[in-house]
Amino acid sequence: MYIYDVKKGRYEDRSSFIHSLDPRVKLYSLIADILMCIFAKNFLLLIIPFVILCLNIYLSQVNVTSYLRSLKGITIILVIGFLFNLLIVPFKSALLLLLKLYIMAFLCVILVKTTTTRDLLRGMKKGFGMKEEMAMSMTVALIFLPVLGNEMNMIRVAQAARGADITEGSFAARIKNSISIIIPLFRKTINKAEKMADAMDIRCYDSAEAHTEIDKLQMDSADRIYLIIMIAFLILMTAMFILL
Repeated sequence: MYIYDVKKGRYEDRSSFIHSLDPRVKLYSLIADILMCIFAKNFLLLIIPFVILCLNIYLSQVNVTSYLRSLKGITIILVIGFLFNLLIVPFKSALLLLLKLYIMAFLCVILVKTTTTRDLLRGMKKGFGMKEEMAMSMTVALIFLPVLGNEMNMIRVAQAARGADITEGSFAARIKNSISIIIPLFRKTINKAEKMADAMDIRCYDSAEAHTEIDKLQMDSADRIYLIIMIAFLILMTAMFILL
């Protein structure tokens, strides 16, 4: 019986250079990396974002296998898309697109694994001027994901003990058994949302009020140097995209 790993894609605490970066710098750098992947018209230009990816993996001090486990689902989707893409474009073009998307996905996983949910949302709020309501909604959504994954595990184990295992039987049987998991999970989700709403009301939370912070986000020299390097790479890629 398959058990969903709730640790996939979650923050991993390390004392690394990437972990210590300002979340705004990480978000800006991610956008720059994605743009570089888009501007890579051939495999030669794709070397630059690939080297940046390898450096980020090394500087994050997170095991590569941990990243690969988190990318397992998206890898399957990308490979299927690659096979379908072969029907309409040449092999090299399909492979180039596959590598671009994989590098983008890998960079996103690095961001999630090296940045806490709180810092990630603070970076979005301060770096992009996100409103308090949207920031709170995204924070709750990100916090809920591992919680719901854990709840789904418990429901799946309980239903499998009763004979409703979604990993066994015919396709129709699996669909039928999935209902026995989806309905209880939906009910638990509603209950948890109601409890959270009550807790926020008790604490007199009001998104319209100005919220203070104990530790404010501040960029140091390392953040600025890293961001300048990423911008320089982006300018280089843009120039090569235009000239080549």
